[in-house]
Amino acid sequence: MKQLLSIFILFLLVVSCDPCDDCETVSFEPTVSLIFINQDSIQHINDSLSVIAFNDSVINANIDSLDILRDSLEIVLDSIENGGSLNSQRMDLEQWIMDRQADSLLYAEKNLGTDTIVPILTQTRSTINSGLLRVDQIEILGTSYVNLFEDIDSATTWSIPLSYEGEFTQYEVTIAGVSEIIEFAYDNYQEVDQQRNVLIRARNIRVINEPYDSLINCEENCVDGEATFTFYF
Repeated sequence: MKQLLSIFILFLLVVSCDPCDDCETVSFEPTVSLIFINQDSIQHINDSLSVIAFNDSVINANIDSLDILRDSLEIVLDSIENGGSLNSQRMDLEQWIMDRQADSLLYAEKNLGTDTIVPILTQTRSTINSGLLRVDQIEILGTSYVNLFEDIDSATTWSIPLSYEGEFTQYEVTIAGVSEIIEFAYDNYQEVDQQRNVLIRARNIRVINEPYDSLINCEENCVDGEATFTFYF
């Protein structure tokens, strides 16, 4: 009799510990994060900064050269005053000095105002690299959803839903009036949270189609809420 009672109590304990007897299914779609970086604008900024840096290097090189030429001219002039016949060398040095001065003036004019421009360009490049931009629209294709985002403020990261039923994987992203389609694949699974709710989640999230110049894929923790993909255009 005691053995039967022990088996019955054990049965009750097992039933009471069933994690899903009183679970509720939460059907919020899993999400994935997107970052868009305008590398064309970054390249334009880099090109401008390179030109400014080149002009600065020429000016600095000319300054160094002028110091040497002036020192050499002073030696020649001293020699001439002491009876030396170095007039030809003097004329050459004076011409070289004039040429270097003209070059310095030319490149200084090209770099006029760059002390103000360089910090602005550098900050703008940093902002673009962060992904901060304005997306015209992100639309889920093939569903009753119309738009996820449309004509809103700029953001660095855009969080979009993945269907827990696996129905939608294609998104049309419009930036600066240009529309492109991104397609995802993923595996749905169930997970019980601390409140004993059954969550529908996604893992092994990957991009299977995209038209951008380059892409940084999710390599680790490619589950919803953690997976991030960076697109360069």
